[in-house]
Amino acid sequence: MKNLLLTLAAILYSGMVFAQKDSLSFDERDKYIYYKLVDQPGANADTLYNRGLYFLTAAYPKKTLALSKSDKAAYSLTAAGSYMVSKKGLVSNSDGGSLSYTLKIEVKDSKYRFWLTDFVYQPYQRNRYGSSEPVPGGDVPLEKASAKLSRVDFNVCLDQVLVNSKQVGDKLKLYMLKVSSLVKKQEPKKVNKISTKDW
Repeated sequence: MKNLLLTLAAILYSGMVFAQKDSLSFDERDKYIYYKLVDQPGANADTLYNRGLYFLTAAYPKKTLALSKSDKAAYSLTAAGSYMVSKKGLVSNSDGGSLSYTLKIEVKDSKYRFWLTDFVYQPYQRNRYGSSEPVPGGDVPLEKASAKLSRVDFNVCLDQVLVNSKQVGDKLKLYMLKVSSLVKKQEPKKVNKISTKDW
């Protein structure tokens, strides 16, 4: 029993330490944001841009995270993503809804920054067959979701947003260290023309 209590205390303490290191903030538009600036000495902007582009095209399936805009001149990439959010139940968790977001990546020589923002919650409901389906017209920005959800479900949703944002950020950091293997456009091979008229 004593070991169980010590284990629970350690888990709670590690959760508090995690919450202090990474957290959601508000940006200048009063929207939730997960923002990180990462130094990467020795990497130029072109390399980091190509690695970011490779991340957005290869790391996740298109329905989970897809490139929506790329601007090579400004070294900026924008993507749209979504994932499922669970809802607390009496016995187990169920699909509470889906959460869509925008991921923005900007690069410079030896550093890059990324942020996830514009979180929009789409609540789910049970249909007559017992399956979860989106509530029509139920999209609500995460900043206003506390009015639509119970306090417990809203806190669970915020925790899942933070965990998912950290996972996306950690995966991006790994891809920014890798050599990108983007498929380069190949010019068609020149074929020698043979005339069958002269021989």
